[in-house]
Amino acid sequence: LDAKNYLRQKQSSDDDDKQVRVYGVEIMANARPIMRYDPETGVVRFPFDRKWKGAAFIFGNEGQGLSEKQREVCDEFLFIPQTRGGSRMGKGSASMNVACAAAVVLQAYCTWAGFSDALIQGEKFLSDSPPDVNEKY
Repeated sequence: LDAKNYLRQKQSSDDDDKQVRVYGVEIMANARPIMRYDPETGVVRFPFDRKWKGAAFIFGNEGQGLSEKQREVCDEFLFIPQTRGGSRMGKGSASMNVACAAAVVLQAYCTWAGFSDALIQGEKFLSDSPPDVNEKY
């Protein structure tokens, strides 16, 4: 809970009333999908809300997920929708490597927040790209 208290204290000193939302990434009954595509409308929906100042994500380990202490810190829970190997017969995985999960979640968040792509030079992204106008999320 120290991390959550730190975030709350830091926020109380800011000028606005917005707070950082702490998301636990876990497969559980009350978790919402990190994104949902509606094939009828072509719209992708994300669970984030601009009323929050930003987001912090907590990831559990692949075998046991989030601990009880980690769950206590979270404001809400998200999961990454997974297909079962692209077939109706299933045969997909039951979990995802935590580094891969973090990449998926952070990419979804950056897409939702409207962050622009880094500049490209040749076959590399430039690490010194100008700051993004949406940096506040």
